[in-house]
Amino acid sequence: MTNNSNRSSTFIDPHLSHRKAQEKEHFSRQADDQPMASLLTIELNITELCNRVCVFCPRVDPKVYPNRNLNMDFSLVDRVADEVVRLGLSCRFSFSGFGEPLLHKGFTEIVSHIRRRCPDNTIEINTNGDRLNASLITELFEAGLTYLYINLYDGPEQRPHFEALVMEAKVPDGHWKLRPHWVGAGENFALTLNNRSGVLNAPEADIGPLAQALEMRCHYPFYKMLLDWNGDVLFCSNDWGRKIVVGNLNDKNLDELWLNPRMLEVRRKLMLGTRDFAPCDKCSVHGTLSGEPSFKCLIRHYVAEGSIATDDLPSDLKNEFD
Repeated sequence: MTNNSNRSSTFIDPHLSHRKAQEKEHFSRQADDQPMASLLTIELNITELCNRVCVFCPRVDPKVYPNRNLNMDFSLVDRVADEVVRLGLSCRFSFSGFGEPLLHKGFTEIVSHIRRRCPDNTIEINTNGDRLNASLITELFEAGLTYLYINLYDGPEQRPHFEALVMEAKVPDGHWKLRPHWVGAGENFALTLNNRSGVLNAPEADIGPLAQALEMRCHYPFYKMLLDWNGDVLFCSNDWGRKIVVGNLNDKNLDELWLNPRMLEVRRKLMLGTRDFAPCDKCSVHGTLSGEPSFKCLIRHYVAEGSIATDDLPSDLKNEFD
């Protein structure tokens, strides 16, 4: 199967500059001398439902990834928001995950719950837009949404419809984006299609499990946490097979999960560019196009506490942390 990561490293998604700006803003508000400052994004998988079956998504095969009516409870939403407040984190809440967030019947209320507790944190949603109308968009922003990202899965002909909706809802410029995700969208989708840690096998989209593991670093577990619908915390948002669950937020605190020994084990390997373990051995994600400040923040912490010896650092990091 073609190594899809080559395409990701060749093209630059226009959305990347926005992410870089968010990253810079995060560290302007969060001193990087504490390990929890590295947590840039909490991605929430609030529902296992999706109304689409896309060729570049594991849901294309219901035997691999079936549609399930499983949804996050409000108590868990409150729990993660309260933990962010307790720890004084400026991380963003990102609704994306493995389903379509707007299929959660209480999504607007979920946004309200977080906003009441976290008045200054960014709240964003990635949606296929099929459930959107101007009234709902207005409700979401009134509830406290910061950014609306609409993924265009069909083609450029979707643009006028969604542009009209956000204009009718009077969404301020800069708080919404249309993101091309259709196969063949060229440089605009280069970073958005991957093999979901090897779970996806879609020859028609030239995406599938890797025959040989990439030899490169990955920053994902250094800056992003995925909170599943039931409170499980996955080590990576691309782990659609749920191969590594580090714990559950119902049982442990957020900082305990983020600094879990299993996370250290994974991070030590990825720091060295070693992807010889599941699910990373099948994953096509480039992994270093963002998240470098968080990566260095955690490496600094691990070196300081002695979890990683300076001699074990790769050569390009030894001088920085010696």
